[in-house]
Amino acid sequence: MSLLPASHPGFFEALAQRRTYTTLLYLLLSMATGILAFTYTVTGLSLSLGLAILIIGIPVALTFLVGARLLSVGEVHLLKVLVGGEGSAGPALLPGGEGFLGRLKRLLKDRRTWTSLLYLLLLMPLGIAYFTTLVSLLSVGLGLLAVPAARLFQATGTLSLDLGGTGWALAHPNLTALLCGLTGLALIPLTFHLALLLGRFQVWLAKHLLVNA
Repeated sequence: MSLLPASHPGFFEALAQRRTYTTLLYLLLSMATGILAFTYTVTGLSLSLGLAILIIGIPVALTFLVGARLLSVGEVHLLKVLVGGEGSAGPALLPGGEGFLGRLKRLLKDRRTWTSLLYLLLLMPLGIAYFTTLVSLLSVGLGLLAVPAARLFQATGTLSLDLGGTGWALAHPNLTALLCGLTGLALIPLTFHLALLLGRFQVWLAKHLLVNA
């Protein structure tokens, strides 16, 4: 599969693009998928190394490596669907070779096998960083956007809003609410553009560790 991120949209154009929201979905899900991938990789490595002195260690290690390749193929397809990419063929589950045993030998020698493990280990810290950053920015942006509406309700007597924090804000509540709304209006598209940039970085990382390794 050739992973090629799409061109970057205009500032407000990002709000109307489906890819923006699917990329955001991928980045928010990456914390959960990263934890699963990290757990699988660490557990598989521990079992493979722990059982290395026993005969059963060989099939365990090979099964683990095939599973890691399967996860890497699934990750590439997920990136293609949610973030963007071109091409129809994904990376092979097993490298080419003569017969099943030959393909297993090539599996151990194939650089992509080991770069896939690195990618799976990196997915958890990256996913946690993506999730924390984007959820924080979206929460702040939506909260700021809600300030003018809350101020309007306060003016009609249906809701009480405390805009405290500084004497200036208390002295100019309407202007403060307007500034908060404008800040939120700018922060939401900026967050979406950040998500698109992070998605492009993830595509770049997958391209070098999972596809072209």
